[in-house]
Amino acid sequence: MAYSGIGERTALFKAAEQIEGAPGDLRQAHRLIMETTRFQNRLERIVSGVLSEDQLHRAPHGVTSFLKILSYLTYISSASDNELLRNVNWARQVLGWRELHPYERSIALIASRTLSTDIQRLTELERLSLETCHPQWLVKRFIDVFGRAFAVQLLRRNLRPLPTYVRINPLKTDTASDYTLPSHIRSSPMKQLPGVWRLGSGEAITQSRLWAEGKIVIQDLASIITGLIASPSIDSRVLDLCAAPGNKTSHLTSIMENKGEVYSVEVSSKRLSHWHGEMERTGCSIASPICADARRIPTAVECDLVLVDPPCSNTGALAKNPSIKWKITPARVNEFASRQYAMLDEASKHVRSGGTLLYCTCSILPEENEGVIQNFLSRNPDFKLTHQEPFLGSPGILGFDRCQRFYPHIHDCNGYFIAKMKRID
Repeated sequence: MAYSGIGERTALFKAAEQIEGAPGDLRQAHRLIMETTRFQNRLERIVSGVLSEDQLHRAPHGVTSFLKILSYLTYISSASDNELLRNVNWARQVLGWRELHPYERSIALIASRTLSTDIQRLTELERLSLETCHPQWLVKRFIDVFGRAFAVQLLRRNLRPLPTYVRINPLKTDTASDYTLPSHIRSSPMKQLPGVWRLGSGEAITQSRLWAEGKIVIQDLASIITGLIASPSIDSRVLDLCAAPGNKTSHLTSIMENKGEVYSVEVSSKRLSHWHGEMERTGCSIASPICADARRIPTAVECDLVLVDPPCSNTGALAKNPSIKWKITPARVNEFASRQYAMLDEASKHVRSGGTLLYCTCSILPEENEGVIQNFLSRNPDFKLTHQEPFLGSPGILGFDRCQRFYPHIHDCNGYFIAKMKRID
């Protein structure tokens, strides 16, 4: 994180170019960066307590980032003294001892394990923000929407990584629902969802032969359930909007047994290149890419199923991608909601009579979910919400009981929203 203005993974690989380390060292560094980001405001408070105001203003970005990593190791991870020393030496190697020298006293104070954070004078909102490591506006918004007890449980769950799920790909295996993962892969089957497995912590599944051969697909649980709810029939015509990186496309295609038509719309040519790779890896042969903005679809095709998975605030995925919570703002949420409605409205023009329109996001904020659906249905009386199967989540809020929601602290997956609608001309 010695590189300002770039993402965690990019910063990591740039730092890796400066030192020679084993792959395990790189994985450890990535874990430290992700966890430091997860607890960012709490760690910043610790660092601000060991630096003078002038030092805090003048300190290089790499130094303050390292002090936060050291604070995480000391006060959250409870690392051993040897591990603290090893990371200090690593920082001297990456940043240079001259750059760290003016901050040796601060390093010693953090590593002494004697610092305490006084929270008695804080407001409840400030205290909850520090305790759960989320921005104050988001803590307040969650409490307003879900109530204090529910919101606090949700926020606390975001302080731990979520499990990884995989589904067996029937296009590459003969009996997907009965397929058993090898014993050397720590995993457990999801009993209500044949062919879906939950992996043990730390499983490097992308390095396995099963993944390379396309026999398994890494996909969040709620996203897998979305495909099962869509359940397109063989030989149907499907429009998949905002399709990259392609997990949902490959799932729909496998349900259709590679028979029919799938049109995948994605605005980013770079993301579409990843989509191509995923289609090849998973054996999907009926999906055709369209590089276009989903608000202006350049085809008049009418479909049996249209799936809309628009860009969103990702407030349901904060356990998986903690940096998001420090970037999202109320204004951005409103921008997303406006764009989501425009995409849903455009998508509806391509649903045949009696066809299905499926809308989903990995946001848990109602303005991106029930609010968008309410706005859409009020202007499109030819669409009605319909029952979802399977229904393994929680009902929607604000009276939208036929919608389905998932929450990290209840369902152990990304927070998610699904609305299924039928056209009833």
